[in-house]
Amino acid sequence: MPIPRTLLRTVHLTASPLIGAFVYSGALRENDTFLALVQWGAFPLVAGAGLTLWLAPRWARRALRHPNA
Repeated sequence: MPIPRTLLRTVHLTASPLIGAFVYSGALRENDTFLALVQWGAFPLVAGAGLTLWLAPRWARRALRHPNA
């Protein structure tokens, strides 16, 4: 079952501010809990959702061209 595009966008847009806070706030970078949250939670979610949103049209075209692959 494919993941809905709106869910991917929501995940991408809601987790991105955590990365922004990490980049622009020195105090948050020094907090070990926040550091772990960004490294092991927010960044993988944002990167995975972003890549999926970017590559989904290519995957859809490929699936139409090669239905049995």
